[in-house]
Amino acid sequence: MTYLRKTLTAAMIIATSALTSAISVNAAEPTATMTLSVTNIDPDQGQIMVALFDSQAAYQSETPTRDSVVKVDSPSVTIDFHDLPLGDYAFKLFHDDNGNGELDTDFMGIPSESYYFSNDASDPFSAPEWAEAKFILRSGKTRHVVDLSD
Repeated sequence: MTYLRKTLTAAMIIATSALTSAISVNAAEPTATMTLSVTNIDPDQGQIMVALFDSQAAYQSETPTRDSVVKVDSPSVTIDFHDLPLGDYAFKLFHDDNGNGELDTDFMGIPSESYYFSNDASDPFSAPEWAEAKFILRSGKTRHVVDLSD
């Protein structure tokens, strides 16, 4: 009887372990890659600074989920964000052409460096709202083309 009990217990442990492994594999959330193709960068110097947000709260508080700084040495750059959970996102970017790490503005607070919000969202007096800038990231690969020409 002890041998049978030990065999059944071992079989139960193996089955439970296999089931747990199968659940872990199936529980992995699908992800996506988002590529930003930034074109018509003029002058081709400085850096492109990108902030990616995954919620309205993060967008409003300027707390990016991911960010990236890419050196500019040609009129276009490509920026990839890998392994993003599917869902709503928005991004803000600007061409920091003098490389000081800040969006420069004139005496009235109007940006003097090129900038862009996802969905080409705009507001004449402030940054656009989350609802205007957000997009749905679906599985696979998504490409956004950002044209910084005036």
